Amino acid sequence: MASLAVAPSPSSPTLRRGARALTLAPPPEPLISVVVVAYDSGGALLRCLAAVDREEEGVHEVIIVDNGAGGEEIEIAAASSRVRIVEPGRNLGFAGGCNLGAEHATGDVLVFLNPDTIAAAGALRQLARTLEDESISIVMARLRLLYEPTLLNSSGTVVHISGLGWAGGFAERASSLSGPLDVVAPSGAAMAIRADEFERLGGFRPEFFMYHEDQELGWRVRMAGKRVVVDPGADVYHDYEFDRHASKRYFLERNRIAFLALGFSLRTLLVLVPVLLATEIGMLALAAKQGWLRDKLRGSFWCIRNARLLWRLRRRTQALRQVADRELVSLLTPVLSPAAMTLPGIVKLINPLLAAYWRLALKLI
Repeated sequence: MASLAVAPSPSSPTLRRGARALTLAPPPEPLISVVVVAYDSGGALLRCLAAVDREEEGVHEVIIVDNGAGGEEIEIAAASSRVRIVEPGRNLGFAGGCNLGAEHATGDVLVFLNPDTIAAAGALRQLARTLEDESISIVMARLRLLYEPTLLNSSGTVVHISGLGWAGGFAERASSLSGPLDVVAPSGAAMAIRADEFERLGGFRPEFFMYHEDQELGWRVRMAGKRVVVDPGADVYHDYEFDRHASKRYFLERNRIAFLALGFSLRTLLVLVPVLLATEIGMLALAAKQGWLRDKLRGSFWCIRNARLLWRLRRRTQALRQVADRELVSLLTPVLSPAAMTLPGIVKLINPLLAAYWRLALKLI
């Protein structure tokens, strides 16, 4: 598309050729496609869309992937000229739903939002601007708790050496995050990525269905030598509830193991064998005590049954590698400290042992 010449201004770069001056027009703002995966989301979806609708500049379209059975909120949303409804006919999960939405998107930047989020004014444009730095593959918003907005929901995903991941900075003061910060992985509740980059990386792993799919994508970005950042200039408020989904622990455990199988080098896995075995024993004991042992066993058996699938995904994932695990593992933590959940008292005794082991293990990776 040809650029229109504009009158010179102090902020406009000018090229001079003899007596003639040619003023360069600033590059156009990237077009933003917002993707929201909905599953019987009710009024929360309309609240999310109302906030997006206030963004008159930059937002090119809103794509809602209806993983549920429709509903009044879908009918109301469909009346907007900027909204497109995509109906897969079955529940694809968050990962598969995001991928389908991305396939239908036509914008330069993809912004993924949970239906239970509310984006502050200008947040989406700020996310897109941050991606102008080509060293950054993914940028997430500063996620605040909707009903306690001075507190953080997440400042990025913290990843443990056992594959566990959790919301960093949970319940800390939002003001403590005052500048852009590099993180291991994003929260998929509010994140942006360039459309071509998302396609190059292969999107989310649909096999994860939901939970840890954002962690796995962030790790792939890190393997490829790119950055993941949280931008406090983009605020998004999240109606967060840890135990909202009954099957959450099943997917968390299943996908934790899958994440390890796909993302870590063989050398790292071998060094971590004692930690991983201890984690399995600990998780079995915790699941039995808290009443979700069946979910834990289902998740482990899924990984065993799908070993061939995980091997194929591992080969595809490792093919993206530009950075060795020796550098990547420095991003991990040996300390279990998820603030959004209550930990067994024994964790206070285990953490110093894990930290000591990890100091030794790093020398072997």
